[in-house]
Amino acid sequence: MLRLFALVVGAAVVVALNWLFWSLPNRPYDLEARPLGIIRSVSFAPFRDGQSPLDKTYPTAQQIEEDMRLLQGRVAGIRTYTSREGLEVVPEIARRLGLEVTMSAWIGSEADINDKEVAALIRLANAYPDVIKRVIVGNEVLLRKEQKPAALAAYIRRVRGAVKQPVSYADVWEFWHRNPALAAEVDFVTIHILPYWENRPSAIEDMEAHVMAAYREIERAFPGKPLLIGEAGWPSAGRTRGPAVPTLVNKARFINGFRVLAAEKGVDYNLIEAFDQRWKAKLEGTVGANWGLFSHDRHAKWGADGKVVENPDWRAHFAVTSTLAVLLLAWIVATRPGIGPGAVLWAAFGVQTIVTAALHGIVQEWLVAYSLWRILWSSAASALILAMAAVLVLGFRALGAPEPPAAAGWARRAGMLFTVFAAAAAVHAVLLAFDGRYRDFPNLLFLVPLLGTALLVAARLALGRTAGRGGLAIDRLFGAGSGPALGGDARALLVGGALLGAMGMVIGETLANREALAWAAMTVAMAVPFAWGMRLTARRPA
Repeated sequence: MLRLFALVVGAAVVVALNWLFWSLPNRPYDLEARPLGIIRSVSFAPFRDGQSPLDKTYPTAQQIEEDMRLLQGRVAGIRTYTSREGLEVVPEIARRLGLEVTMSAWIGSEADINDKEVAALIRLANAYPDVIKRVIVGNEVLLRKEQKPAALAAYIRRVRGAVKQPVSYADVWEFWHRNPALAAEVDFVTIHILPYWENRPSAIEDMEAHVMAAYREIERAFPGKPLLIGEAGWPSAGRTRGPAVPTLVNKARFINGFRVLAAEKGVDYNLIEAFDQRWKAKLEGTVGANWGLFSHDRHAKWGADGKVVENPDWRAHFAVTSTLAVLLLAWIVATRPGIGPGAVLWAAFGVQTIVTAALHGIVQEWLVAYSLWRILWSSAASALILAMAAVLVLGFRALGAPEPPAAAGWARRAGMLFTVFAAAAAVHAVLLAFDGRYRDFPNLLFLVPLLGTALLVAARLALGRTAGRGGLAIDRLFGAGSGPALGGDARALLVGGALLGAMGMVIGETLANREALAWAAMTVAMAVPFAWGMRLTARRPA
């Protein structure tokens, strides 16, 4: 009877806590209700999943028109980054839909492609002067170091001498300071202001001050020259940079606040971008794939009512995780007659935590499953998370009674899987410390082994299932049958890598980057069982 009572109480408590866990971060955020009018312009690169300029697979004319129709009525104009690769149809479609176009030529390091881009831009600009209102020759070419300023200026002059529309070049705002002579070659200066990507990133609360400071600085540097903010935006997912946190709510706050600012200050602008492009994850990590006003499957990220929910699917996620946790808990109680009330309560908390953490990690991993290779990778990562979750659930089931070593197969598997996760964490920490700009912090992917193991160890200590402090070593972390997971040299390498990576992140990232600090702490925490085992071995008499 006590066991049944513990089951009911434990299930009720953890489901209630799970509700709070999902509901509190997903309370609707109300955007400031102000008449903003139609969006002036938005970057338009209509790649779908399975398409990418990297492997030269491009949208069809039908797909391009579908996307432009989706934008019709929401934006006044669009900005392209190329005049080729299937986008030759854009001006004609825009004419029918009443959209203005800022047409561009993509300038890179290959002269023959640059010549084709320039020729295509000139042809389209002259064929559609009523639709193409301005043109841009090159996008962040100097930032990528693919042309010298003199060579870039030559391309600009070639276009400027052949079209009637105003001509510009687009780059990060600081690069106009470094190359002021280029302003004489253009009719208007196009600058990119992306607080997230700045060398000193800004928090969302400082967005307006940051944008206007950069804008006024360029305005003072080139008096009398018209300015266009060619890219302004905020990512809705990805790694944190300093105080700049990519979330859907922060993206909505940026877009709404920027539009108000632009209207008040009379700033001409283009937002980045119309649609999420998951192929960009290959270049910039998750954040690169999440700049769109629409998701990759063409759903608006928030509605016209101005209410933004960080995770619109949170109720479904709550229902799935709660139901699965309750079923697993009932299974544990039904199949372990010897389990006591205390163990049931520990199992309730542990199983719910494991299930919820597993869903978080798997959802995060599938955010950028944009290609066959990424699907295979995400499948493998998800399988690893589920395997770790499964053995930890078996660990909570084993709290019912001591198991002989021969029966503790779950413990051996838990030790092996924890070692795999810990080694992966150490490697990832080192990579983030020394080459982290475009790498994600994988905090969510490691929640299951870290939190699940921590709760299981706490339960074993509380219930007397582990042999004192020695049970914190990796050899005995999961009890009988865990066995040694790594040799001494391998353990030292893992621990050293974790500490090196954690210190590198603390030094390389600002203290405002809570995600980085959390990941540093997680990396060290996962290395502790291996360091503890080394300590016990060193103290053991010869």
